[in-house]
Amino acid sequence: MAVPATAELCDAHAALLASGELRVLQPMFKAYGRRGAFAGAVVTLKLFEDNVLVREILTVPGAGKVLVVDGGGSMRCALMGGNLAQLAQNQGWAGVVVNGCIRDVDEIDACDLGVRALGSHPVKSGKKGTGEKHAAVHIGGAAIRDGEWLYADSDGILVSSSELSL
Repeated sequence: MAVPATAELCDAHAALLASGELRVLQPMFKAYGRRGAFAGAVVTLKLFEDNVLVREILTVPGAGKVLVVDGGGSMRCALMGGNLAQLAQNQGWAGVVVNGCIRDVDEIDACDLGVRALGSHPVKSGKKGTGEKHAAVHIGGAAIRDGEWLYADSDGILVSSSELSL
């Protein structure tokens, strides 16, 4: 599936931008993985310095979806590494957006997956299994709900209440 350019989506859907149905995340994410552009229905997680739920969600076939992980913006540990990126690729996820850090950057960059994160950190996360699945999250100045659509490319990240086309 060809991913529509975020700039073109913004131009074509100016009324949705004005109404808040289409939201632009602040330009705070770094790009990782081989997919420079990706899009899909959103699955959300809300957690803090604990990636047990990330692994749990990524074991389920992704069918082209995008996992959005609100890690509270923590810069103290990584919420995803090379093994989880490989799992996401193998399970058919289009991408992962992490409001936090990743690690094993070279391994992630080798995966056919789009990844956006605040940065990288060599320390792994805790393993308590705390957090919420399918919770509404607020990342990069935008509310994101489970089931919405996310579009990411070199220009930025958009979230829409519904699937968009040009």
